[in-house]
Parts: sequence; C-alpha cells; structure tokens
Amino acid sequence: MSFVRSPDTLPPIQLTRDIVKYIKRGHRWVFATGIEDSSSKSGLRALFYKKELIGLGVLQADTQLRFRLFCLADEPYFRKNSAAKTFELWGERQWKNAVKIRQSINLEITNSFRLFNGEGDGVPGLTVDIYNDVAVIKHDHGIMESVWNSQNIAERIVKEFPQVKCVYLKRRNDAQEKGTNLIGQLPAETIFKENRILFSSNIRDAAKTGFFLDQRDNRYLIKTFAKDAAVLNLFSYTGGFSLFAAAGGAKHVTSVDIAKVAIENVKRNFEINNFSTEHRDIAADAFEFVDNEIVAKSKYDIVITDPPSFAPNEKSVPQATTAYTKIYSHSIRLVKENGLFAASSCSSHIDTEAFLEITREAFSKASRRGTLIHLGSQPVDHPYPIAMPELRYLKFALFRVES
Repeated sequence: MSFVRSPDTLPPIQLTRDIVKYIKRGHRWVFATGIEDSSSKSGLRALFYKKELIGLGVLQADTQLRFRLFCLADEPYFRKNSAAKTFELWGERQWKNAVKIRQSINLEITNSFRLFNGEGDGVPGLTVDIYNDVAVIKHDHGIMESVWNSQNIAERIVKEFPQVKCVYLKRRNDAQEKGTNLIGQLPAETIFKENRILFSSNIRDAAKTGFFLDQRDNRYLIKTFAKDAAVLNLFSYTGGFSLFAAAGGAKHVTSVDIAKVAIENVKRNFEINNFSTEHRDIAADAFEFVDNEIVAKSKYDIVITDPPSFAPNEKSVPQATTAYTKIYSHSIRLVKENGLFAASSCSSHIDTEAFLEITREAFSKASRRGTLIHLGSQPVDHPYPIAMPELRYLKFALFRVES
C-alpha cells in the first residue's frame, strides 16, 4: 500500500546552486532562488544537481518555498528505476518510525496526539492528528492533497489504531468544502483526553485540525503550579491552560478570547470535567482586557499569555516583535509579587533567542524583574529535523515575577 500517488518515472528539476550537503544533512526545503524556473506546474519531481540525482519530492510552483524533498537517492529504500516502488518502501519506513515515537504516549491517560508532523516525521505537507476515535488528515498546500493518497493513509490508520472509527480530511475553514469523510462519519462533537482532562472539539469548524496539541507538556506544567492560585489565561481559545489550572487546584480561573465560539467551548470543557472551580469566561479582545485590568489594579497569581502567531512571514517580524512586547509587558503588570508569568509564541519566524529578548524587553517595560523557571517547546509527537531549527516553532517560558 503506497501513501504517495506516483508513476514510476518523474520529470527532472535542477538545483541552480550547490546546496546538496545541506539537503543530505536533513534540510528538506529549497527556495525559489535555488530551483530552475523551467516549469510552472506543481507536482512530483526528481531533483538533480547537474547530473547527480539527489532525491524525489514536490515542486510548489506558486510559493517561495519551491521544492520539498521527500526521499534521498542514497538511501537503501531507493529504487533507481521506479519512483513508485521507492515511495512505497520509503512510506513504510516513515510510518514505522512515526509510530515508534508515539509509543511513549499512554492512551489510557492521553488519547489525543499527533501521528505525523510533516517534515519532522519526514512526510512534507502531511499532518495527521488523532482525537480519541477520530483521526484528522490535513495538508499545508493544495498540491499535497493530490500527491498524498489520503484514502490509503486512512485505511492504514484504522488498521493500526482500531479505536479510530472516523478519518476526516480537513481543509481550510474558508474553503468551499471544509472537509471530507474518508472513513466513517465525523461527529458534531468529538471528546478526547489529554493527561486525564477531557476536551470537546467541533473538528469541522475548529482551528487547525481541531485543537492545539503542541502545548500538552506546557499545559501540564501549569497544573503543577496552580494550587490555590488566581489564574488569568489570555488568548485562551477553548481553555486548555484554564482546564489544567483548574485540575491543579486553582481557586479562580479567568479565560479571555476574542472568539465567542471559543469561549462557549471553554464553558463546555469545564462542564464535561465537572470542575467546581470558580471561573470567568470572557469574550473580549485580550489587549483591551489587559489594559482595563491594569486600570482596575487587578492582580493574579499566574498569568498565561499565548497569543496567535503575529509573524506569518519574515516581513512581519518587526511589527510582531512590537505586538509581543506590548502584550507581554502589560500582562506582567497584572502578576502579583513572586507570582508566575507564562509567555508563549508559535511564530516560526521568531526563534528562541529572539523570543527571550522580547520577554527581556517586556520585563523592562513593565519595570519588573523576571527569573526564568522553565523554557519549553514542542512535545515528543511534534519532532523537527535538527537541520531545520526553523521548525522548532513553539516557545514557552515560565517566569517568577519580582519587583
């Protein structure tokens, strides 16, 4: 069973400069300046540098990220005269490697996890998340849906994970058709478990594949510090950090998100967990809410600020830096003496050092001092190639706040 729709032979495409060593070290992207502009049609290609076959991958003719390498020609699975057989053997290897990493996840405690994480699992353009009995397949570029054989992937998922009853191919929320049932029927509500906490998701309309699984370890960390705390969760989405704060014994939790539907989902998540924790669920702009709380001289034991990506590209980094600095510094002003401040960023264009510099500036602007207690990132089911540090997109820092 092949996961890639491929003929035996692929059209060639040439590198315009020698970046072979970077590719063989594990970097799988080639940008527009590194690929000959001989075709405007996206699709599978055989990548060459001069006369040397480097590997097989996908040409994305409409993006600056022009070529994404799937497999190398010097690997044992490679079959020189058959791209189809190469992809079949390569796909089996990638599947086994991905499943092996996920064996560390105890499904009795956590039945929601990422099975395939794109380049991190050597499968560019493919994301597969499992939420209890629902698996969600998502591609990050239109051409990938025609390259990946989603039906074959779906059949392999239910074979390997018999608890899965539905496999759903999810497209962009603004697409004409949001998604397709490949196996079974997507329910209106999917309930899944993370570290024994229950969550609800309307996967069809939710962000990403249905939830932000990448904050799992960081949410659990908040639980360990939440005993008897007043907690403020900004940009809460459906309340991930809020639920774990409540599970940790917080005396009061406030969740703030601009999306009313997300706040309704926070309420639903508190309901299905039967938490008695006092909580406020507020649909409001987080920037405005924080400014109003500063005026009111409100203080919290823990403030969590996890905004959406402010930097979708390199050009937006200066503007994003200003926005992050502002919301972090204002959030810090709401933290009690010796309380905790959690800052997070999912902007891949802002690396870890730049993120820490933003937090340093934020503490300075708030006229407070901070001690870094923990610096976190992605969990084990969100791996990335060591040669591609730009895919270490998630940053999470927990600080003690002092005067």
